[in-house]
Amino acid sequence: MKRVVLCIKRDDYMKNIYIIAILLIIVVVVILLNVISHKFDNHKSISDIRHFSFSYTMGYAMNARVRYEIDYKDNYYNLVIVPNGIADEDKLEIKVDKEIINKVKDVLVKYNVSKWNGFDKVDKNVLDGNSFSFYLKTDSDVVVEASGYMKWPDNYG
Repeated sequence: MKRVVLCIKRDDYMKNIYIIAILLIIVVVVILLNVISHKFDNHKSISDIRHFSFSYTMGYAMNARVRYEIDYKDNYYNLVIVPNGIADEDKLEIKVDKEIINKVKDVLVKYNVSKWNGFDKVDKNVLDGNSFSFYLKTDSDVVVEASGYMKWPDNYG
């Protein structure tokens, strides 16, 4: 009789072990799926541009920074361009229409620039290299920010 009781208890014990193991596997799978989804979740939808800023340097010489900026205010878009070798005070500033902004938006979408969000990498082994800075804010308050020093996100070129 003792033996039967022990077998029943052992079977119950094994069932509990299996249930705990299955629950642990489910928890691990859920955690892994959550981590993986967050890793690829920095893709954001680009709608109408409210503010756009992209600049890059080519070393540290005087005026070695290129800058492009778009701002929407007072029902028009203002475009600022500062080419390489030109001081900020000599920038080109013009009003542009929605057609130009749509072309910029198409390029941003084509090259998946929204996936750049959160990119912030530095090559610490380079002392006099190139860098970039990117900022985008849309009408729907989507923000994409990225920067790098001798490190570039996908489709940067």
